[in-house]
Amino acid sequence: MQCVLSFTLMAAYATYLFLDSMLFVETLGFLAVFTEAMLGTPQLYCNYQNKSTEGMSVCKERKQDPMNIKMVLMWTSGDTFKTGYFLLTQAPVQFWTCGLLQVFVDFTILFQVYYYSRFPQKPVSHTASHTTSAKAL
Repeated sequence: MQCVLSFTLMAAYATYLFLDSMLFVETLGFLAVFTEAMLGTPQLYCNYQNKSTEGMSVCKERKQDPMNIKMVLMWTSGDTFKTGYFLLTQAPVQFWTCGLLQVFVDFTILFQVYYYSRFPQKPVSHTASHTTSAKAL
């Protein structure tokens, strides 16, 4: 809590000091939009590492869970419409660039949901390596 409070106070003070600097304001805005655009990447990476979307969008029987598929589709459609709005209203470049990045991440997660439910990966067994190293001890 102290770290978050300290960061917030320092960022607020820096913003107050550099409010007249166009470079600072544009950089701060880009970082905010970029941070939002990257929110899906931890899920994307976790799915890739596990070679599964289990717990997010695949049932125990390896069938797609319709409610979770709808959730990913809602993310994708919301981000697609938002990016389309940015493009139509000629928003600054950082908005639609980060929007396109966010849509790309959403589509990649959607592809993972499809791929890992259709082609389940075999779990990696770590027991063989443990027994070998235990014998060496």
